[in-house]
Amino acid sequence: MTRQRIAIVALGIAAASSCAMAGYHFALPFIWHWSRFVGNIPATIRWGLFAINAFFSFLLLAGGLLTVVAAREVSRGASPDRGVLIAMAGFWTVNMLYQVVIPMPLPAKLWALRLLLPGYAALTLLAYLVGLRALRAHRTPVNASDALPRSKGES
Repeated sequence: MTRQRIAIVALGIAAASSCAMAGYHFALPFIWHWSRFVGNIPATIRWGLFAINAFFSFLLLAGGLLTVVAAREVSRGASPDRGVLIAMAGFWTVNMLYQVVIPMPLPAKLWALRLLLPGYAALTLLAYLVGLRALRAHRTPVNASDALPRSKGES
């Protein structure tokens, strides 16, 4: 498999994983019935809890969609802006480390999530890292004249 193809596949996996987690977080307050548990906290903190989740979900979705854009650039032979990809790899690194160092308090019946959630973060991070590594060798010239072979006298 070529480095370009590896980058496209890895970034596709990373994008899908990031977008899926964003979708999950958008639905989280409804799935887990957060409103039942926040009735006794100040209204501004309750609002902040839901707002932070919504903003986080949107940013994660935006990062995933920008990863799709980067993968499309690679598929067209262009070199994508790596800034978003590096930032997303950073996000998943912090996500994974946080969950390992400060595990989510969960009921005993959900013990498997203590492995699955950091594992999900680790696999998504791996996809970003593989994509970025493959892109290191996949460099596209900035303009067409850079792609032309140079004669022996030119440097």
